[in-house]
Amino acid sequence: ITICAVLISTLFSSCAEDELDGCGLTVVVKDAKNPSKKYGNATVNISKESGSVKRTGKTDEANGEAYFFFDNEAILDIFVTHVSEDEMPVTRTGKSTVRLKHGEVVVKDVLIQL
Repeated sequence: ITICAVLISTLFSSCAEDELDGCGLTVVVKDAKNPSKKYGNATVNISKESGSVKRTGKTDEANGEAYFFFDNEAILDIFVTHVSEDEMPVTRTGKSTVRLKHGEVVVKDVLIQL
């Protein structure tokens, strides 16, 4: 009986802690010519033309990543803009599409160029 109780409590606690109730998305912004170069402080816009789902975020300086969470599965468009902070600013853009899956964190690379 003790073994059974331990097994059942372990199963329920691990399910509750590990499941993601929704859809996570990590967007990684990279240079199209040199994908090992990541861009921090890029603006990431996520939307669907015909829908009301819209999110905007900025990539972090350390990893060039932006993080988002959605309640439902969806196929969404990603638009990225990065403006350099040089004396003569350079704007790089990129776009992609992503499919979100319930209970998962999807990592999507978006390549940007001039």
